[in-house]
Amino acid sequence: MSLLAALARAKTEEDVKDAYIKALGLKAYSKNLVDIQTQEVWFEAKAVSTPPIIMFAQLLFYIRAAKKRGEAIPAFLAVIDREKAAIMPTEKALPLLDDRDIVWPKSGSGAGKELAAKIAPYVQTHIVEYEIAHDEAAFIKAVKDAIRERRIIRTPITPDNLRQVFDRWVDMIGSELGVKNQADYAVLFFADIMHDGRNEAMHNLPARLLFNGDKPVFIIGSEQYELASERGYRNFWAIYHRPPEQQHRHYLLERRDSLLPVDEQKFKGAYYTPLHIVDKAYDQLVATLGPNWQDRYLVWDMCAGVGNLEAKHSNLRNVFMSTLDQADVTIMKSNPAFAGATIFQYDYLNDDVTDFGEIDYALSGKVPQPLRQAITDARAGKKGTKPILVLINPPYAEAMNVDNTTESGSNSELKKGVANTRISHGMDGLGYASRELFVQFLHRIVAELPNAALAMFSTLKYVNAPNFAEFRRRWTARYLDGFIVHNRAFDGLKGDFPIGFLIWDLAKNQPAESIQTIALDRAGDVIDEKAFLPRSATAAFG
Repeated sequence: MSLLAALARAKTEEDVKDAYIKALGLKAYSKNLVDIQTQEVWFEAKAVSTPPIIMFAQLLFYIRAAKKRGEAIPAFLAVIDREKAAIMPTEKALPLLDDRDIVWPKSGSGAGKELAAKIAPYVQTHIVEYEIAHDEAAFIKAVKDAIRERRIIRTPITPDNLRQVFDRWVDMIGSELGVKNQADYAVLFFADIMHDGRNEAMHNLPARLLFNGDKPVFIIGSEQYELASERGYRNFWAIYHRPPEQQHRHYLLERRDSLLPVDEQKFKGAYYTPLHIVDKAYDQLVATLGPNWQDRYLVWDMCAGVGNLEAKHSNLRNVFMSTLDQADVTIMKSNPAFAGATIFQYDYLNDDVTDFGEIDYALSGKVPQPLRQAITDARAGKKGTKPILVLINPPYAEAMNVDNTTESGSNSELKKGVANTRISHGMDGLGYASRELFVQFLHRIVAELPNAALAMFSTLKYVNAPNFAEFRRRWTARYLDGFIVHNRAFDGLKGDFPIGFLIWDLAKNQPAESIQTIALDRAGDVIDEKAFLPRSATAAFG
């Protein structure tokens, strides 16, 4: 269970402590006046969201008392609650302990807002804060590094996380600059990351970062920008490391034109996946496929729509995006966010399907040659070939009956004629399941890309619906991991049911006995864990 999931289930402060102890793998610890105490780090914990500076004030009370008694004190202090965490080096606060202008309370519980206000000017700049929903892995790594090496090691900026790092930079730093033209965010971002805080790592960039004392000043053309608040700047660069490694710098710069603050409206489409849920999907892909998956895998999204699933991808040279409507192709090709991707019109359920249900790319000539070659090489197991990841959110429409002679006026998910595709003609024996468009996609994907990985948003009918039993008998892919999210997170979906983002390895013949998932609410926050039992019609809601 992830830390985020464990915290969502926590009911008491002890639950919060235990969740962090497990996630951090703490072995030698105690729970006393200091909530969690190890040799290297002391933790103050709260069951409810609490300002970190107040929790640090309480910790410093205990540090001061231990120091006066001549006891050992830790190298780091950390504060934790169910939403966020923060860490700081103890040495940065030591001068405060002997400051006679500070009146210390008689107990740790008395260390509240008044003491917090007094210590804040001295320690706030040394505190690194983490939102567990976004920074769980970074916080866990920071604590483990602090324990092992007695220092905090920051997260590097790489081709894999460029898009997500940029979006966080805009949120934490760019929004404080008062930028007039949003297109300037990208060049200001690169001026910032290609600087080590003292010297430029790359010269002749369109924008420059200078420092007025300790205050950053951004210059682009005749415009000069200063931060309205420096807190986000300090905290961002306490989490991330700059500059990027030499091997990545030129590639990252080439991606500059694709980095614009994401406008949610540009990604609205018939099967639109909200971008905050896309972010969760990319976090899940990193956790499941590894931190370098964007470099290792070629991605084909054959239901790309207007491209929202690729909005967070940082290595679009490895991405193929196809969609049914030429108008959507035009929209994607005009969007600088997709510079470098291969985009083409393609009807996946009809194009290149012979009368015998076989795939022949010569029928339409639409599939780009590099993708054809990659598919051929992957099927042949050619050494050095990049594996293929199918990343899709296919339509959920179904036909009322096999002949498509009936349509419902009361349910927009039931549509006349949707099942009558060329690929459906070869789906004998699947019964009701063959009416589902997303199942038709799965049928062709398995036949065409048998060695691929699949990451798909869909309803969970194929996992546990009674009338999908025959489909499940044939669906033998190995389940890797995933999450479910309330359908109301998606525009236009009625009812009350989960949408799954499940990741499968099609090459492995290993039918799942249980589908374990994290459950998110419509805002994308973890609320629970849920298990689904594929061999029955039962879902165990944990």
